[in-house]
Amino acid sequence: MKYALFSDNSEYSTDLSSEMRDRGDAVVAFERADELGAMLDETFDAIVVLNPGIHQLRAIKDQTDRAGGMVSRVPLVAALGHLEALEESEALQKTDILLVRPGGCLELECRVRVVGLRRGGRGNLLSHGDLIINLDSRQVLVEGRPVDLTYKEFELLKTLAATPGRVYSREDLLRGIWGFEYFGGTRTVDVHVRRVRSKIEATGRFIETVHGVGYRFISR
Repeated sequence: MKYALFSDNSEYSTDLSSEMRDRGDAVVAFERADELGAMLDETFDAIVVLNPGIHQLRAIKDQTDRAGGMVSRVPLVAALGHLEALEESEALQKTDILLVRPGGCLELECRVRVVGLRRGGRGNLLSHGDLIINLDSRQVLVEGRPVDLTYKEFELLKTLAATPGRVYSREDLLRGIWGFEYFGGTRTVDVHVRRVRSKIEATGRFIETVHGVGYRFISR
């Protein structure tokens, strides 16, 4: 991940930026909004502002809005080192993500990925609890973490998740995903369901077996 970080030279700012770098993230610090403006030809996953005030955020938003395009879609994160900063309610309304100490960079990364996926999909999403499926980019997230699916695994998950509660027979799935010309047996479906489950069900069950029939998706 790559972050632009507004540093207020606080202990939290130092700790957070150190944690980011230790994880291998790229961190570019800035202390004034005009400094950010000069950096916006680079690509950032998020702009992180430590303990933001309304004047700081207005200036930063002005810079990103002026840049337009994809830059204006980069998530703006308010990272609070102390709860008193929550009193800046007007400022926080201008942000996309709120991170409060002791929240660290792993939580930040998960939230940034979710926001980015939602924005990138422009509504072409299937969202079920911790599971998000972007139909345009063919990306899948579980608790904000990307899941690597093969083409057939993605098609299987997409088919089931698009109609929660509907029972699909193995034959239905075989015809719809593998096609009429596929000569393999229905065991192929079982193998792919097992693989998909192993990748997305660390936090709970999404795909339910209907014995003697097939499978259905459970919306959570």
